[in-house]
Amino acid sequence: MAVAKLSKLFIASHKSDAEAFLKKFQRTSAVEIKPYSEKLETSTLPIDTSRENKTNVGKALDILNEYKDKELKKIAAKAGKLVIKRSEYENILEIDNLEEIAGEIIDLDSETSNLEHRISETDPKIHQLKIWSGYRNDISDLGIKQKYTIRLGAIKSERTDFNIILQELEENHISCQSISEEGDIIYVILAYHNSFSTEAQKYISGLAFDEAEISEYEGTIEKNIEILNKNIEYYRSRRQKIIEQIVVLTEKYERSLTIYLDYLDNNLEIEEALNLGFSTDSVSFYTAWIKETDQDRIFAIAESFNFVRIEVIEPEKGESIPIVLRNKAIFRPFEIVINLYGVPRYFEIDPTPFISIFFAMFFGLCLTDAGYGIILAILTLTLAFRMKGAKQFLMLVFIGSLFTMLAGAIFNGWFGDLPAYLGMGSFFEKLAILGDPIKSNTGSMNFFRLALALGAIHVMFGLFIKFFDGIRRRDWAVAFFDGLPWIMILLSLLAILLSMDMAVSMQLVSAPLFPADISKILIWPIAVGALIIILFGARQEKSWGFRLFMGFLNLTIVNGLTSFLGDFLSYIRLMALGLVTAGIGVAINEIAFQFLSIPVAGIVILIIILIFGHLFNIAINILGSFVHTLRLQYVEFFPKFYTGGGRPFEALKDEHKYITIVD
Repeated sequence: MAVAKLSKLFIASHKSDAEAFLKKFQRTSAVEIKPYSEKLETSTLPIDTSRENKTNVGKALDILNEYKDKELKKIAAKAGKLVIKRSEYENILEIDNLEEIAGEIIDLDSETSNLEHRISETDPKIHQLKIWSGYRNDISDLGIKQKYTIRLGAIKSERTDFNIILQELEENHISCQSISEEGDIIYVILAYHNSFSTEAQKYISGLAFDEAEISEYEGTIEKNIEILNKNIEYYRSRRQKIIEQIVVLTEKYERSLTIYLDYLDNNLEIEEALNLGFSTDSVSFYTAWIKETDQDRIFAIAESFNFVRIEVIEPEKGESIPIVLRNKAIFRPFEIVINLYGVPRYFEIDPTPFISIFFAMFFGLCLTDAGYGIILAILTLTLAFRMKGAKQFLMLVFIGSLFTMLAGAIFNGWFGDLPAYLGMGSFFEKLAILGDPIKSNTGSMNFFRLALALGAIHVMFGLFIKFFDGIRRRDWAVAFFDGLPWIMILLSLLAILLSMDMAVSMQLVSAPLFPADISKILIWPIAVGALIIILFGARQEKSWGFRLFMGFLNLTIVNGLTSFLGDFLSYIRLMALGLVTAGIGVAINEIAFQFLSIPVAGIVILIIILIFGHLFNIAINILGSFVHTLRLQYVEFFPKFYTGGGRPFEALKDEHKYITIVD
């Protein structure tokens, strides 16, 4: 339940052993290698483990996958990672042409893309020429000649009768021959003597005439269509041959390339570690961080090499020490919350255990439905065994789902109010010891009181952590000037409030919890606490006048009484979100059961609405519950005692994304 203690190591290795011992360290996932001084001029790795090479191999595998049959893709997706023997993994370097094969695959895919582009360009050209296939002469005959002008184009007749257009063309000394028609568009050949070109061009410009764009071609239309069709046939044939070639490469090299990519991905860390070290002609030097509990294991690995020496050294002054959180299994899922905010500094307290019960409890209250909790518990527990990478998050939600069941039971939330429609409402109402917040004022007020009470406990707990952590670190100023005064003030004010009739009128309590005279006693700790904050709340200020002014602000406005009041009221969001979840659930049930009066189909519709309605309610409110629960930790709780901002431990890991190795 703390930040693990680390040791800093100085490592010296002969270059002949550098790669081998780093590989051994990588398999332990227990060492963080950091640069000693300067970058190595050369790498000892026998292959190109550059990011560029890794990218090319990954791209080649994506290409192979793209050309797979859809059914094969489904089978491959279900199969998951490749399972290989370690001997096969370590012998991958014996295939010395995998880089060239990856390059060949990329080139073949580039050629298919180019061919597809040519096909997509040629198809419209063929379609365009087919429109003018009625023109049998040579394309070079079109245009302005010595005596005649011949033009190919389309006339859009629209509402005008084409016969009228023909008559007008004739009147303007233009000969017209129709080639084909398509709706109100007539494809024509126009010809006129150049002596009438002025009148002809003037008339044609007034028509909706689109000239054929075929000047790039030579010969007849028919001949050009034939050439283009042959081109497309070649492009498609060539593309098919390339695809067949890629299929062969897939069958032959996909497994090897997948293993190779995993090897590159893994050994990229080795190369970077090698390049981080300072070296002489024959010896390389590194610094590393390990947990103290792993020290014997790492030293045992080093002793197995003749030319590797390790010494424990002291960290440099002000050096950033990496952070490893060390928590019991029940608390580890909540490390996600800490990692999102920022891990603690090396000498700072790890808040993971402290937030665990509150996070799970607040998550449960935001959902407040036992039925939803049961579904979440089953779903997350099932997925946790299948999705190892997301196990920690799934277990976090699982623990939250247990508190969701508890909150739902005590507030009568079972898929909204579904038991009432099934004739079991009275049984579940007996379990609802705090009442139903939707159907009774008692239930809603109990929810309101519970939310405020938990808020007060949460905030005060944060202040107590600050006080005792200050004592632990012997930071007496933090403990007695920042922590204890606020504990005295807030506990006293809460006790005074609960001794007044105002608390009863606000329905916080049914009767005063303390005698009214208690305020005469508690005014003294309030005064002492206020005086300490005014005098020492801004103790870093040199001027006493400005120190007192800032101290007064700290007491009242700047993280003072008004801030704490806002913090307490923020916890009402627990009740608000819980009521939203319950209200939507009740509405879904009411809508669904209105269809029960419809014979036969009504039951089907009811079931569909219940299933999809409640699934939708779960989905949207899980997100809200998670976000708002995080907010209560980050905004209301952490500022009371926690800073964060540490550097996470970055272990040299033996991680395999694409394969599973079996010995």
